[in-house]
Amino acid sequence: MPREKVSVVWFKATDLRTHDHEPLSLAHAAGLPVLHLFVLDPRWFKRTPLAGFPRTGPRRALFQLEALADLSKRLEAAGQKLCVRHGISTARAFEELCDDFDVAACYTSREICPEELRVEQKVQEVLQAKHAGELQLCWTYELHHYDDLPADVRKKGASGFSGYRRCFSERCQVRDPLPRVDLAKSAPGIHWPRAEGLPSSVVDLGLSEAPEPDDRAEVLWAGGETAALARLDEYFFATNAIALQFVGATNFPHDGHSSTAANSQSKLSPWLAHGCLSARYLYAELKRYERERRHTDSTARMVHELYFRDFVRFSALLKGSKIFKLEGIYGRHPVGGWLQEDGLLAPWCHGQTGFPFLDASMRELEATGSCCHAGREVAAWFLVCDLGIDWRLGAEWFESTLIDYEPAANWFNWSFTCVPRATGGNSIQEEAKPLRPPRTRLQTLEAIYWAAQQDPDGEYIKRWVPELRSLDGTLAREPWRVTSEEPESAPRVGSAPEEWPPAVSRERERIGWARRNFPAGGSQVAVWWGCMRDAGKIAPRPEAGKAEGAGASAAERRLDPDDGKEYSLEGLKKKYKGQYKLEEIRLYWQDTCEPLEVRTDPEDGKAYTLAELHAKYRKQYTWQEVAKYFKSSCVRLQERASTIPRAQATGWPEGYPLPLLPPASFFCIEEIAEHSRRGQARKAAKAARLRLEIGGDGSGGRSIGPYGTGSSKSEHVASEERGIPKSQKGPRRWAKTAPQGT
Repeated sequence: MPREKVSVVWFKATDLRTHDHEPLSLAHAAGLPVLHLFVLDPRWFKRTPLAGFPRTGPRRALFQLEALADLSKRLEAAGQKLCVRHGISTARAFEELCDDFDVAACYTSREICPEELRVEQKVQEVLQAKHAGELQLCWTYELHHYDDLPADVRKKGASGFSGYRRCFSERCQVRDPLPRVDLAKSAPGIHWPRAEGLPSSVVDLGLSEAPEPDDRAEVLWAGGETAALARLDEYFFATNAIALQFVGATNFPHDGHSSTAANSQSKLSPWLAHGCLSARYLYAELKRYERERRHTDSTARMVHELYFRDFVRFSALLKGSKIFKLEGIYGRHPVGGWLQEDGLLAPWCHGQTGFPFLDASMRELEATGSCCHAGREVAAWFLVCDLGIDWRLGAEWFESTLIDYEPAANWFNWSFTCVPRATGGNSIQEEAKPLRPPRTRLQTLEAIYWAAQQDPDGEYIKRWVPELRSLDGTLAREPWRVTSEEPESAPRVGSAPEEWPPAVSRERERIGWARRNFPAGGSQVAVWWGCMRDAGKIAPRPEAGKAEGAGASAAERRLDPDDGKEYSLEGLKKKYKGQYKLEEIRLYWQDTCEPLEVRTDPEDGKAYTLAELHAKYRKQYTWQEVAKYFKSSCVRLQERASTIPRAQATGWPEGYPLPLLPPASFFCIEEIAEHSRRGQARKAAKAARLRLEIGGDGSGGRSIGPYGTGSSKSEHVASEERGIPKSQKGPRRWAKTAPQGT
């Protein structure tokens, strides 16, 4: 029986839309029936190689399923179909596709990272082996088309972001979005009998159930093109937030700008990352806004953000696999190597470092899948500079948790922005500056300074760190100021020495050296030495050239649910020796055994480990029920082994962990906070005046209904209308205003 001849559109996780989609346009212009394919490749749902995190966390997986359901619905409305395969590799899916159809050509979006390029190569090899049509690759993710870049920039890149920005503004033009394809005029969509359809739940992908949306979030994202276009219209035309409130990811340090304020971020990044929204369409709508409403610094800032996005993308293409290497894109290692993880990574991941702004950012990230750019940078710098931990572990955590994850953006930014601060080099942005000594930049000071600048009254911190809600702004930002111990000060002395110091093994030496040579304001730096978690956790750094890999601390113990007893990894290996392979035991210890954390039971206000809680309730509930109660209802405390006597931290907020490192701050921090308050008040007043000029109701004369500007409920498709099971619905909306203050 002859096979039907078809064109194939291979959708990827970065182009889940129907507007401005070149592969879709080319396939439907070819005149053949079109098969629309998406493969949920199992490689996305494996574990990261170093830390063992899920490569795709449940929250991003749910967003992706929603985006696919929305894409499927849009195609079906025009008589087309989305064929979804899962449980097999992409290459295997194409082998079966070529067995069932005569594939004339396959159209898809171009990739730039090594792993994705290998998948493309395997698909190309399958098509050749099956004598099918060629794989046609299109640039769909970027603002600027790669072919429009000057030849010298394509070959060698430009001089940092400044060079790329000049290239984009002076030597390139942004193409117009492609016309929307009239899918209804094409031949009826092809159904592939082998297609399984969308999984009913992220659990079917081997992940845990996606958590319910967190009401503290400013936006509750729903995946899909429909929600993306609705958010764009609302942020631009319905509320004028793009002109009145937008700060952007790279403009937060400026006077009066706060990236934690409501509507200061467009929150479009998850849709851009998944391709639910085209960068060129966003740019075109921005230019339309400037023509119809107003050109402001904020609208110009959005263009700047899109330029930086392309800089990252094209730079990652040139750097290739270097962005994933330990030495980064500059080929440098820190003096003394990287510190062994040794239990320090988990407090960082879960917002338990004892530094409030950092903790608030990491808790928001874990709860929602996103946090502001300032929070991401502070957390990353703290991990690599203050803790000295292998930066790739942090990049893997971001890969697992970010809802707007895209490999080039995540890994290049870590390698470009963070690694130089730990290795003693400078980033491309600082090429003209002297080399910075390794691990002598106090990133904890960035966390304190930016907290005062971004969140002077502690509203953002207290929203995400409820243990600090009873404190005023200053104390919420720096709870160590409630302790009885007076901070130590020391004058700034001289300039940087001729030679860098040897590997520093004690915090007092490291902080002392950094304070004496702080670029500005070193004489104003104070340190609370006694207000620190167990100093034994800060182990001496290994010798130069002997970087330690990630792994479980030999002293770490976890609870085996099989018998309710505590074991180290080595103890667990002995217990199950001969029954399971060593790798199976390691994964069981990592994925199933419970860390020995302490939480407060709201029933009596007392602190318990999971084993203690199980002993308390063992006659009433099963182990599984107690474990679920422990995770969902009990309030997390710092690990008992990581605390110091409360006598050393009199007045410390109950339930909040002591800092991992001695906290450092400025004596003049309140002056910084007050300056920020005044700047933010001026910005608010300016926005109010501009709002009146644009339109008294903030809508520019357009009617605003309950579902956005000129839109209806049908245009804001709820999750249950997209095939997402009821167990994952919750009160999902595409946008929601978060409560302000405490």
